[in-house]
Amino acid sequence: MKNLGTRCSSGRTVFGALTVLLVAASLSGCGGQTTGTAVASEIDVRKLAVGNYPTDPFDLREAYQHDGSGGKALAQTRLADHVVIGADVDPKFSHNVLGGRLDPTSAEFSKVLAGAVQPVLASNGMMFGFSSASSTRPVPKSTAHDRSGNFNPFDGAETDPEATVFNVTVLQFPDQQRAQAAADQMEAADFAVAADQNVHISLDKQPNAKAHWRPGVPSMAATLAYGQYVVNVYVAQPKPDLDGLRSFEEQVFAAQLPLLDQAPALSPHEIFRLDYDPDDMLRRTLHPRDVAKPNVKSEATRTARGYLHLVDDQTTWKRLLDDSGVDRTSTASYGGLLYRARDAKAATQLWSGINGTTAKSVDAPAGVPNVSCAVVPTDDVDVLRFQYDIPETDTAYLCTLHYDRYVARVASPQLIDAQQKAAAQFALLANSQYM
Repeated sequence: MKNLGTRCSSGRTVFGALTVLLVAASLSGCGGQTTGTAVASEIDVRKLAVGNYPTDPFDLREAYQHDGSGGKALAQTRLADHVVIGADVDPKFSHNVLGGRLDPTSAEFSKVLAGAVQPVLASNGMMFGFSSASSTRPVPKSTAHDRSGNFNPFDGAETDPEATVFNVTVLQFPDQQRAQAAADQMEAADFAVAADQNVHISLDKQPNAKAHWRPGVPSMAATLAYGQYVVNVYVAQPKPDLDGLRSFEEQVFAAQLPLLDQAPALSPHEIFRLDYDPDDMLRRTLHPRDVAKPNVKSEATRTARGYLHLVDDQTTWKRLLDDSGVDRTSTASYGGLLYRARDAKAATQLWSGINGTTAKSVDAPAGVPNVSCAVVPTDDVDVLRFQYDIPETDTAYLCTLHYDRYVARVASPQLIDAQQKAAAQFALLANSQYM
């Protein structure tokens, strides 16, 4: 760790907060007298058992190099911050379905749009996009996925027939003309999958949207060009009520479009120059690798909404984030997950709330304050499952810690590795305050 002292003209060093804290009754500069009591402030993080994990801020080890692939990933992350989660439409949509699995390629988006749509995306120069899906009920766990090419907004997964569900897919195109052409062609391609059964439908509150449904089927799809964006909305409910489906479509559009107004479309130049680490979050996040590689799932800085796209239990996590005023989160590949709370008090509150979501505690790393560890089912590591390939085991070790206004989480299939990660993350947060 760097020497945190400041030097007076005489060359003497007055040590900073990481060594001692002076509770001063009076202070008259380096040459004057100071009264008070010296007390221990923070641990010496150099003595923590961090294994081979780095404890210096990432930007001191590696500079991000702009490239096309990283730019698209940053652009997709920015867009995800402005795509609705279930609660934006209605609190009853508490179950995340997709979990942010899509990458910004036309091949990936054919998994949630009709297979016939993929050529439309490519021919109109789709730049990137993001898809989100929410349900009033959990999606049944199944390994069977429909790959017939028919429209399935849940990546082919089976859904509960008694659930009310929706999917929003937002795509950006190079200009408004190609966005409009893409919207028209997407609707035509999807309609043509069952042209002898589908019926064109209009939406009163979104007259420019192209919609269709199949009579007797409890679902509807609609596509709208919105500037350089194309917004595709799919809704389904237990009964084939046309008026209810129309109203549902309009409700989702009403929640989604204002969010896009806050995220003006990007030019190719702007995509290439997006900030890798806004608000200095990634520099504080445990990042074992020496290469910066933006990825919407595993390496990015997000708003609270962007983070919620990646967790399964959105209801619990939205409450925790809202109550503690979390405005930024970040994840680093194979490393940590970081939340920035309103202040240090709110971070402590968030830490306590997170600990309440795990039951089976295990040993925390020795000498590290404000850290707790638990053994959990591998599915419960949520966004951290994107950090590394967890072996096919039943459990993982998850450690949560707080420092100042930050709360961090690390996970591993091995307890000692999780403990080392937690110690390194704590040291990194301490070092980041002064480096």
